[in-house]
Amino acid sequence: MGIFACAALQAQECTPDQEVPDSVVVAPLPYNAETRPEGGIQDTACVGSYYETVFTFNIPTTYSISGTEVGLLSVQIEPEGSINGLPASMDYVCNPPNCVFEADSVGCLVIFGEPAEGEEGDVEIDINVTINTVLGINPQINLPGDLETGSQYFIPVRAADSPECSGVSSAQESFAAQFELHNAPNPFSGITQVLIGTERGGDYEFVVTDLLGKIVHRQPVSLFPGENTIEFNGSSLPEGMYLYAITDGLQAASGKMIINR
Repeated sequence: MGIFACAALQAQECTPDQEVPDSVVVAPLPYNAETRPEGGIQDTACVGSYYETVFTFNIPTTYSISGTEVGLLSVQIEPEGSINGLPASMDYVCNPPNCVFEADSVGCLVIFGEPAEGEEGDVEIDINVTINTVLGINPQINLPGDLETGSQYFIPVRAADSPECSGVSSAQESFAAQFELHNAPNPFSGITQVLIGTERGGDYEFVVTDLLGKIVHRQPVSLFPGENTIEFNGSSLPEGMYLYAITDGLQAASGKMIINR
């Protein structure tokens, strides 16, 4: 059993921050050493703990090209690979899911994952964006630098025992301690039984990911105090090690399973 919160256990969608003013196109506003030293991403990512941070987009109806305002159709971010510098342990999804934000709309993007050892530091990221206009001129820009010179986004990734992370780690350890997980057979080739002992009944989610954090299976489960069994069919998955978890959407308890044929 272990702490498990990586790879989108809860971040399959995001909710835009309704308190962001209409005049702010992207929130949070980026860090700028001269004009906005207090700006940037405020959520700290802790090694070994689930992390997420949300960007809210207020899409205007016009876009300035060479000083001329032209009609804006949409702002588009590719659903994969559009965030430069993103740690390997993290991914992102959008609302709407296709990451196409129509003009005069509000949407969001959430970055999530479980930071790994070796990723500590202030990790600089930028977002590749395509601006679709009514003129068919569709410039590609990087946020935030192409909109404001000298602006940057950093994800603060910290060690698990750092002062910023001690509270997060203890909360997840407390959750995980309430579950005993193992699966049999293990290794297995097709079907395995995941056995869950707990005194904490309730509605949870059972999630399986590969070692890169990609979700390969998820399902809602209702657990009762005592012994519970979940049957998992991995016959369609490649050989290798996988992580499985029971999560309440905030913390998780996990185990490892191996598919071997």
